[in-house]
Amino acid sequence: MSLPAVVRAFVFNPNGQILMTKHKKEAPWVLPGGHVEAWESLNEAMIRELQEEFGLEALFFDIDRDEILRHKGRKLVHIALPITSYELSYTNKEWKDKSRTESIFLMETDFIDQNNKNLKIQTEEIFEYRWFDADDILTMKPNIETWDFIIDMLERIIGSEDEE
Repeated sequence: MSLPAVVRAFVFNPNGQILMTKHKKEAPWVLPGGHVEAWESLNEAMIRELQEEFGLEALFFDIDRDEILRHKGRKLVHIALPITSYELSYTNKEWKDKSRTESIFLMETDFIDQNNKNLKIQTEEIFEYRWFDADDILTMKPNIETWDFIIDMLERIIGSEDEE
């Protein structure tokens, strides 16, 4: 059985902060993202979700924009890979199956938000958003199944103090 696909991203701004969002007032902070439509690649879905939910343009980290690859005279399209993908299997409070496959990307934006007032928020999807310093995210303890995994990924991205 094929599980629905979801994309999420660590989106870094020029100050090194990471975008987090809440979908409901009492919901935990999560990485931005959403469901992949049947006609989309994972990359297209991630770009679309950021545009729809925040009016935000971001680029994938692992794309070297100066490198041009060619095959048989044609320029090849660079496709960023997720830093990880995993399957979640669970049901919600109403016992509805919410299982899915999630792929996490690293992205960057040159957008600097002034007091959380400049993004065009899709209010049907987004209750609140904020740019967090990585250290603040590392100290959060929301009660969601994937949080330990997200923290582990963030620690790998920014490096631990032990490595210095």
